[in-house]
Amino acid sequence: MKTCPLCSTSWPGHHTSCPTDGATLIDSRELDPGTIIRGKYRIQRLLGRGGMGAVYLAEHILLARPRALKFISGSLTQDPAFLRRFRREALAAIELRHPNVVEVVDLDQAEDGSPYIAMEFVDGPDLRHALVANDFPPRAFSIARGIAQGLAAAHAKGIVHRDVKPENILLANPDTPAETPKLLDFGIAAVHETLTAVSRTHGLMLTPPYASPEQWRGLPADQLDGRADLYALGGVLYEMLTGQTPFHAHNSEGWMYQHLHEEPQPPSHLRPELANWRGLDALVLRLLAKDRELRPRDAAEMTVLLDDIYFDPHPSVPESPAYEFKPEPSQAPVGSEPMLFTNYAQQDRSRRLPRWLWVAGAAVVIAAAVGVWFILGSAQPHAVTVAQPAASQTTSADSPDTAATEQKAEALFKQKSYSKARPLFQAACNGNELNACSYLGYLYSEGLGGPKNLQAAREAYQKACDGGPQSSCYSLASLYVNAGDKAQARKYFQKACLAKVADSCDLLNGLQ
Repeated sequence: MKTCPLCSTSWPGHHTSCPTDGATLIDSRELDPGTIIRGKYRIQRLLGRGGMGAVYLAEHILLARPRALKFISGSLTQDPAFLRRFRREALAAIELRHPNVVEVVDLDQAEDGSPYIAMEFVDGPDLRHALVANDFPPRAFSIARGIAQGLAAAHAKGIVHRDVKPENILLANPDTPAETPKLLDFGIAAVHETLTAVSRTHGLMLTPPYASPEQWRGLPADQLDGRADLYALGGVLYEMLTGQTPFHAHNSEGWMYQHLHEEPQPPSHLRPELANWRGLDALVLRLLAKDRELRPRDAAEMTVLLDDIYFDPHPSVPESPAYEFKPEPSQAPVGSEPMLFTNYAQQDRSRRLPRWLWVAGAAVVIAAAVGVWFILGSAQPHAVTVAQPAASQTTSADSPDTAATEQKAEALFKQKSYSKARPLFQAACNGNELNACSYLGYLYSEGLGGPKNLQAAREAYQKACDGGPQSSCYSLASLYVNAGDKAQARKYFQKACLAKVADSCDLLNGLQ
């Protein structure tokens, strides 16, 4: 049998390359139960097989303790550079001790010269199998937090994993209050880069659904940092929450294009109930940012952001992410204005226009009325009505007609009748119902209820930001980030920051 180093699939011996991804296959062999390794370990059974070799459950004979032995494939042992790097990375992993990292306890060679590492045995499934078997959102935060803590400990020692994926996350004490996620293969993922068997993947050894953009670009190993691991963990968290990976492709070229150029949907767009978790979409999309400078600075910051997520039982609309890096269409749809994305909060109707604007408007009307009265005299009381605007010209935020229109639009929105809600939000926004403008911006930006129109979304958010929900400023800034206009983005993040809109101050600092 031969094994693919990318997808870990086993193929008959007459195959030379993997039919799935084109990687060169590696010969595999099996040890019989009862085999003694170096007089220390007795093989019990095969646990699994991957591209670099096989993993066995063994018993430490003197200690009577279970161990997992990972043997490196015989074909790789012919490469002296690989062996030197394997030894160096494995020795570094032995120094890494953390509850969320599978402990490496020994490094040696079997009688035939095959190198192996001995690890603690985790009696539990890997996350890939758990994902298939369980509804994960209630557990996802705990698992992601544990892995982030393990990564923080590794990164502090200068160790970057480079291959965070569900198969490399084991769950000790699964389905109990003591469940503990443990990250596997520290010190092993790094040596993948010395393999030459993956030339069909642009010379890179990586797992396509989770690899960071900088890995796809071929950034040298010594220039990768912990933010590559955070990107991969973002992909794992996304999959735990939604049941699917952020991107989907059928070949390495497709995976590369999507990681480098396309943006994932916010998790709440796939599972609307996730909108109740405030800050979740923003964190996941920040982890998956193409530019690593826009991701959390380190794993410790990620754990803080995870802890800041809270459950809101009554969100008015799905939460928007901190920013969304979608390419803007080169041409708006015919018959529409261009459009965009948002973060809104339900606001009291009395706050949709600033108080000073109400006072100024009232003063103008009163002054005009007094002037007319003074000129025409008290004998003509009807002159007062001449100075007042006609009902059709009055557009206050609390106008009964526009307020009722917005309420109807919100009800349709909650029913996901976006095509019916959109023109009503447009009418309410035109009537200065500024919260309606926020909804409208969201519908335009997401193409809900009609064609996507980024310019129209920007205009709707601009109107809301100028006099209504300050979270609209946050959404407007996000649009400018997408468009690459950092100056405008800073301007509106600053406004949102002053209004204490969540995450806006952090994002403002990130753009300095």
